[in-house]
Amino acid sequence: MDKSQVVVETDRLLLCAPSLDHLDTLASLWGDPETMKYIGAGGAWTREQIAERLQRAMRTQQEHGMTFWTIIEKDSGSIIGQGGLVPIEFDGPEIELGYRLGKEHWGKGYATEIARASAAYGFDTLGVDELVAVCYEENLPSRRVLIKAGFQEVGESDLYYGVRTIVHRMTKDSAPGIG
Repeated sequence: MDKSQVVVETDRLLLCAPSLDHLDTLASLWGDPETMKYIGAGGAWTREQIAERLQRAMRTQQEHGMTFWTIIEKDSGSIIGQGGLVPIEFDGPEIELGYRLGKEHWGKGYATEIARASAAYGFDTLGVDELVAVCYEENLPSRRVLIKAGFQEVGESDLYYGVRTIVHRMTKDSAPGIG
């Protein structure tokens, strides 16, 4: 891994600027229907969709200094998913915190680690005042991650991604140990 691509580093993870070099691994993760059950409208993505989203993530990083970064597990050097910050639905003005991990990496605390590191980066480096995160109501593990990371559930909405979601918000002032 080229250290110049690392945007955020945690104890166990590297959050790196996305690259088309990551396409094969991400295609294997996002091509799995179970992994993608609670992402957007749900369902596996094709290789072409993943390539387009990866290119969009690269543009978003260049234009905004944030994106859903490629997540690399330090110990193994393996790509395990994506996570970070984006203007919601890549349009803004709200800044969304999100993460998606290959199912073999669920339950290891990585999502919480990504959420906390991404929030700190948004507040401290980018000067963002508020973050939003959305998830399916029935995605209880993700809801727990967001609460553990310091988000507050603020209600339901159908404004994001064309599906009903539970909306979470965190402000710089309310973030635990951030800012």
